[in-house]
Amino acid sequence: MVRIALLSLLFFCVYFSFYRERLFAYPMVSYDQDTIEKRGSKRDTLRLDTVLIKSKSAGDKSIFFWGDTKNMVTLPHQGGIAVNLNKLYNKFSRKGRNSRKLQRQFEKEYHQDLIREEWYPLTQEYSKLSGDSLRKFRIYYEPSLKWLRDNDRYEKIAYIHRCLTNYLDSVDIIHRRLQFPMGNAKL
Repeated sequence: MVRIALLSLLFFCVYFSFYRERLFAYPMVSYDQDTIEKRGSKRDTLRLDTVLIKSKSAGDKSIFFWGDTKNMVTLPHQGGIAVNLNKLYNKFSRKGRNSRKLQRQFEKEYHQDLIREEWYPLTQEYSKLSGDSLRKFRIYYEPSLKWLRDNDRYEKIAYIHRCLTNYLDSVDIIHRRLQFPMGNAKL
């Protein structure tokens, strides 16, 4: 029985090695060109625009591998304790620390995009400001994502009107504060 299994396995290996074109899809390569004759010279009628395809490199996804420290220690059903050495290394390595820092930066930018997606149209519609004043108003009174999710449209509009009255009362102070980095502004 074992001999028959080995012989059949050997037969299939030899068969697949010679006839794999039929089993696996290989791309066909064709070098035909569509040309026309014009005044004695051949000219290519098929003109394709050059397209640059940028693929995401492994570095784009590797920050999620290097930054992962969740479920480092597990308790298997068989008993004992299991430690994932990759995640342990990621916890204490510089590469892991930098990856987690970059992940936090990506998350922060994502939250800012979500806030601005809702905040900018509201301020455009319900404030009387425009130009640089509107930009500075949006920056200075930008709410948190949690606040935007927890409140309804009426409360958001009321917040804009409250902030607008405060802004108009102290325009000069707010503009001076926004000239300096927010961490170093002391007035």
